[in-house]
Amino acid sequence: MRLRLTVLSRPSWLLAALLWTQVVLAAEPPQPTAEAIALDEAIQGLKDETLELNRELQQLEDNYAYPPHSALSVYVGSVAPSSFLSDIAVSIDDGPFTRYAYTEREARALFDKGLHRVLRANLEPGPHRIRVEMNGRSFKDAAAPPFSERAEGVFEKGEREAEIEISFGRGGKVQALRNYKPGSKDDPRVRAADFLNGDERHFSAAMTLLQLRQEQEGQKLPADYQWRLAESYLAFGMRGRAEALYRDLAVTTTDHLALGRARLRLAEFLYERGFLQESATSLLRMREKLPEPLQLPWQDLLSRALMSQGRYSDALEVLTEMKNGDKQSPYTRYNLGVAMINDGRVADGETLLDRIGRLPPTDTENLALRDKANLTLGFHFLRKQQGGTAKPLFSRVRITGPYSNRALLGLGWAELAPQGEKQKKTDIADPEPEDNPLRGLATLGILINPARLGDYDVYKRAGLRSFKLEKVKKEDEEALRKALVPWAELINRDPMDPAVQEGMLAIPFALERIGAHIQAQQFYEKSVELLEESRRRIDSASQQIRQARMVETIVRRDIDSEAGWNWRLRDLPDAPETFYLQSIIAENRYQEALKNYRDVRFLARNLDGVKARIAAVEALSQSRPEAAVSPVELIERARSVRKQDKPQIKLKLRMDVLLTAPYTPPSLPGSLPPLQLRLASAPSRFNGVRERSEQLRLRLSALRSLIDDAANEQSEVLKDIALKELAGQKKTVEKYLVESRFALARIYEDRLKGDAP
Repeated sequence: MRLRLTVLSRPSWLLAALLWTQVVLAAEPPQPTAEAIALDEAIQGLKDETLELNRELQQLEDNYAYPPHSALSVYVGSVAPSSFLSDIAVSIDDGPFTRYAYTEREARALFDKGLHRVLRANLEPGPHRIRVEMNGRSFKDAAAPPFSERAEGVFEKGEREAEIEISFGRGGKVQALRNYKPGSKDDPRVRAADFLNGDERHFSAAMTLLQLRQEQEGQKLPADYQWRLAESYLAFGMRGRAEALYRDLAVTTTDHLALGRARLRLAEFLYERGFLQESATSLLRMREKLPEPLQLPWQDLLSRALMSQGRYSDALEVLTEMKNGDKQSPYTRYNLGVAMINDGRVADGETLLDRIGRLPPTDTENLALRDKANLTLGFHFLRKQQGGTAKPLFSRVRITGPYSNRALLGLGWAELAPQGEKQKKTDIADPEPEDNPLRGLATLGILINPARLGDYDVYKRAGLRSFKLEKVKKEDEEALRKALVPWAELINRDPMDPAVQEGMLAIPFALERIGAHIQAQQFYEKSVELLEESRRRIDSASQQIRQARMVETIVRRDIDSEAGWNWRLRDLPDAPETFYLQSIIAENRYQEALKNYRDVRFLARNLDGVKARIAAVEALSQSRPEAAVSPVELIERARSVRKQDKPQIKLKLRMDVLLTAPYTPPSLPGSLPPLQLRLASAPSRFNGVRERSEQLRLRLSALRSLIDDAANEQSEVLKDIALKELAGQKKTVEKYLVESRFALARIYEDRLKGDAP
C-alpha cells in the first residue's frame, strides 16, 4: 500500500498540516514546460554570446595593454596543504609592491596546482629583479601564530611574454615557467582556470580557457583542456556546451573514472532542473561500466530520480542490488526506508526509518535528518491509528528545530488517537538505552515527562481556566490533558506558522469531543481572528511577490557571484513573504529558476562593465597608437599573416672553359625619366581598434536588449511559482475559516437550545 499520511477521521481542515509530513510526494513533481525549456536554452545562448564578447574584448585589451614582447605575468600557487596563504606582496625592480589578500575559499583553490595571476606588467627585455613577501596561517589550528615567507630572484625578460611562478610553502620559491604544452595541465592559464573554478568564478574560468583556445587557433588542445572547459561550462549552467565536449571526450578518453564523474554531474544537473526521466535514463546507461568509487553517489542520485517519479520498486532495486548498505549515507538509507514502505515492505521500511531516527548527534545535518525520520514515522503510525507507537517517535524530535512545531502537533494527536498494539519489531518505540548520547538533547519528550506533569497547570498554559466535566470519562479527560501539553507549547509560538494555526484548531476540536463547548468556542473565536490575519498577510505577501522585492533582495546579496549552477541560497532574506515561501524556496524548481535569474542579472552587470572597458581600450589606443611593438614581433606577425611557398633553389658553382670575359654592362644615359606615383585606393576592409570597438558596441547593445527580455521572463517564472504557492496556502486558510465558523455556528446553536454546559 502506497503511503499517504492522513490522521484519523478528523475534519478536512486538520489534514493540511499533516500532509506536509508525507513520506513521499503524492504525485510526480511538475515537469518543465516547453516555454520554460525554451527560456532555459535561450539563457544558455546568451551566456555563450556574453563569453565570446568578453573574450574578443580581452584580446583587444591585451594587444594594447600587454603586448607579448613586454608582458610579464606573475602567478602564485600553494604546496602547503596544512596552511593557507593569507596575503602576498610582489615588487619588480624595487618598485612599489602589488598586494593581494586571499579569502579562505581562494586559498583552498590554490591547492592541487591552481595558480592565481597576482601581477601583470610591462617590462623592457633584459634582466629584472623580483621580490616576494607572503604571510600564511594554519588550516588546522586557528590559534597558531601566522608565519611569513620571503624570497627574491633575478629573471631574464626576452621577446616573448615572461611567466613567473611563486610557490607558497617552499620558502617562496620563484621559477620561470617554460617548456609546457599549451592547454596541458602544466599550462599556467589552465592552472589559473583551476583556481577560478575553485573560487566559483566559473564565467572567468571559461573565458580564460576560451582565450587560450583562440591563441592556439588551428591546433587541437589536449584532453586536460577539454575536461576543464566542459566543467566550467556546466558549472555556469551551460549544459549544451558541456554535453558536446563530454561526448567528444567519451570517444577518446581512457579515464573512465573522470568520465563517470562527468556523467554523474550532468545527471545531477538534469535532476535539479526537473528533467527526471532524462536524468534517470542517463544514470541507468552508466550501470554496466560504473566505476566502483562512484557506486554510492550513483545509487543516491538514481534512487532520488526514480522516487520523484513514483518508481519505488525500481528505486528499491537500485539501493539494494549492490549489497552495500553499510557504506550508504544516512540520507540514502532514509530514501531506502521510504522506498520500502511505498513498495509494500512496510515493516522493513519502518525499522530502517526508526534507526535513522536514532542517529548519534554528530552534526546539525544529522540532527535534522533524525528529526525528519521521527516526524515522518510518527505520522505514519498515526495514520495506522497506532498512537502509542507514534508518541515516542514524536518525543525524540528536538524542542527547537525545523520540525519541532509539526512534531508538537503530532504529539498531541498521538495522545488522543487509538493507542494500537505494540509493534513487533526490536527498535520502534522501544525506550532508548540509558547510555544513549541522544539523552543530552532537549527533545519533546521532556514536555510529557511524568515528573514535569505533576504540578503543571496545562489549562492555564493553554489560556483556559481549569474545568471539570461530570459526564466525561476519566481516561478521556486525562488524554485531553496530555494532548494539551504539547499543543499549549505550540500555540505560544509564531502564530503565522501553519502548524501553530492547526494547533489553535486542534484544541477546540478536542474540547468539543469531551463536551467542553464554551472553552471550544473561545478557541474557535481566537482561531478565526488568527486565520483572518493570516489571510491578510498572505494577500500582502502576494503583492510583495508581484513587486519582486524578495527575489531582488536575494540577488543583490551575491550580485557579482559567478557561481552559476553551483550557487546555493545561504539563508532566507528578512522579508514578510519569505515566511510563507520557505517550503517552495527549498524545492529544486524554484532554486533552479532563481539560479537562472541570478545568472541573467550577472550577464547584464557584466555587459555594463564591458561598455566601460571598450571606452578604456579606445583611449589607450589613442595614447599609444603603435602599441610599442618590437621589430621582432612585427616580423613574426607578418610571417604568421602571409606565408609564401617559395621554391627551394640550389646553387652550384663549376668551372666552364667556354665562358667569355666578364660581362660589361652598357653605359646608362645621363638622366632617367622621373618616377610616376599615383594614389592607391583605400583597403576594402580595415579592422583597427576603432572599427573593432564599434562592432563590439553594436553587439553589446543587441545582446543587452535580449538579456533584459530574458530577465523579465525569468522573473515572471519565479513570480508564477511563488504566487501559486501562496494561492494554495490561502485556499487552505479559507478552508480552515469555513470549518471554524461552521463549528462556532454549531456551538451557538447548541447553546441556544440549552445543550451546551
